Amino acid sequence: MSETVAEPLTRREEKRRRILEAADGCFARRGFHATSMAEICEAAGMSAGNLYRYFPSKEAMIAALVDSEREETAALFRQVEDSDDPLAAIIALLERFLTLATDAAGHRLWLEILSEGARNPQIQAVLDRSDAEVRPALAHLVGRAAAIGQADPALDPDQAAVWLLMLIDGFSARVATDPRFDIAAGIAALPAMVRRLLAPGA
Repeated sequence: MSETVAEPLTRREEKRRRILEAADGCFARRGFHATSMAEICEAAGMSAGNLYRYFPSKEAMIAALVDSEREETAALFRQVEDSDDPLAAIIALLERFLTLATDAAGHRLWLEILSEGARNPQIQAVLDRSDAEVRPALAHLVGRAAAIGQADPALDPDQAAVWLLMLIDGFSARVATDPRFDIAAGIAALPAMVRRLLAPGA
């Protein structure tokens, strides 16, 4: 089967991506509030005037980062929505969420984004859009798993999806606040934990 060849980015898209990559790195290292626009400009290798043509604020950058991840996640869910092994699909997707950030700084940034959403309607609107896509898609997989005996049919799929997503947020909180936490061991334990949570007759 031939691989799909990605279309080349336009000059504007390339600049936009470079800014977001620079912002993501700065936010992860310094935190959202401690990072200045000047630092992002330096990391992106462009002037403030040029950068502001793409993003008027740090909030706009965070919103774009979350929105980009939402689009990628939605595409992954579409690939597995009719999977013959929905439980394996659930576990694989959750593992991907856990490994989006590879160190404590990345997980701290995610918690900071969640906290910022409580104060900033622009950020919360993007988080809500993501939840409105991920949660029902995950619930759909839970329902499929229940239909073939991989999950307890007595579970409410939507509530099960909420709890599975809470595992991800809780994992980020643990990584961000506990320097002794073994990230690799935590990820390795995920499949068994998910199977126990959804197990028929549990």
